[in-house]
Amino acid sequence: MPLAAGESVSAPFKLNYDALYVIEIVAEPRIPLDQLHCLLGPEADTVSCKNTPSVITAAWTVSSDGRELRRGDSNELHSMPAQPEAVTRVIGEFPGRAGESYNLQVTFRANAQQLADANPRLRVAVASIAYTDLESAGVLVFAAAFICVMFGAILLGVAWLPRKRDQ
Repeated sequence: MPLAAGESVSAPFKLNYDALYVIEIVAEPRIPLDQLHCLLGPEADTVSCKNTPSVITAAWTVSSDGRELRRGDSNELHSMPAQPEAVTRVIGEFPGRAGESYNLQVTFRANAQQLADANPRLRVAVASIAYTDLESAGVLVFAAAFICVMFGAILLGVAWLPRKRDQ
């Protein structure tokens, strides 16, 4: 990820689910966590971060086949990170379709050299709310399969009992 103001990064990617996706900056906790949270902002505690403002200001666009689909800014409100336990800052979100090829371009407006030791990187991931929906669908499919298996076992048992009694 570029750390100098005015630099851009562009990356093609392909999606595997129809879902809401988030564009995140993920950092490793190689600097004190309080400082790292302040540098990533904006969810950081404003009182403890008054001397360490956020260095993340970025504009992004997502395109497909040369057409711009979405654009946004890191200062807008976004969904929760895909992995809330990681040190992450969501800078954008967009709806994606499985099998489609996309291109992400992010332009950083501020100098973020203070994050260099944390090895920041960009990541596109299924939004946590969409991931929860996928997990719920998996549980529903498992429950339906379990009910079908149990119903089939009961029917086999009912069919087997009269034959057992006749012998």
